[in-house]
Amino acid sequence: MSVFKDYNKIITDLDNYMIEILGNSEYPKQLVDPIKYIFIGKGKRIRAILLVEVCALFELPYKDIRNIALALECIHTYSLIHDDLPAMDDDDYRRGQLTLHKKYDEATAILVGDALISLAFELLATPNDDIDNECALNLVKKLAKCSGLGGMVGGQILDLKISSSTASIDLVNNMQQMKTGALFHFACLAGPIIRGNDSDQKIFAQFADFFGSIFQISDDLIDIESTLSEAGKNVNKDKEKDKYTLIEFLGVDGAKAQIAQKLEDVRILLHDYGVKSERLINLCQELVDRRS
Repeated sequence: MSVFKDYNKIITDLDNYMIEILGNSEYPKQLVDPIKYIFIGKGKRIRAILLVEVCALFELPYKDIRNIALALECIHTYSLIHDDLPAMDDDDYRRGQLTLHKKYDEATAILVGDALISLAFELLATPNDDIDNECALNLVKKLAKCSGLGGMVGGQILDLKISSSTASIDLVNNMQQMKTGALFHFACLAGPIIRGNDSDQKIFAQFADFFGSIFQISDDLIDIESTLSEAGKNVNKDKEKDKYTLIEFLGVDGAKAQIAQKLEDVRILLHDYGVKSERLINLCQELVDRRS
């Protein structure tokens, strides 16, 4: 069974939780409706699934990390909304439908993104009997770091500014680790942070690097090999917009070989966790097998 399909219950719960939050009568309908449009029933929730799976390995039940999972998806969704804007990637389609600024307008898209950022940190700061205040503060700091200057936003500016005169495999790899990989770091480190185990944090920081590489290279291959209907977003956009990916340097065959090596690296890294790591390994393979 697909790991993604196996998590339908959690994906549905996160949607229902968001609907519950948006039911607050104080929230403007002009923001609530666009958030529902872009969030509810959309996306595979890969980051939330990864977070839940790593936390499960550390025997942290879903109910204790529900807010964290939704906060992470709020940050990811905001990043997609802003990434699609005309000032950045100027995309027309996302998650199988018109991008938010195409469906509504640019101002709405910007404000929805802003609202999702605020909601993410509100969720992380909400009291939880099973996560103490110090741990909650560490999670807030980690998500801020992973999504900010040295993480996702920093990676986005590098992506926008890379040119033919500056592009190199090291620069592109660093950009992708920041823009895409940083949120995977948060997903992989939330569990070890809650458990307070430094050695596990080091191992899962390395796992996050491997997972991020597998995801990004697979995503770049989808951009080359999939159709719009399969991917649910514009395809071949990197080539059309002179965007640089690792495939530009490795070639398709080299990229696929690197994925295979990263999968083996994951198996070696998680070997000592035994059967508890099997679903994480399967999740990595699922990234390779997907078409969107």
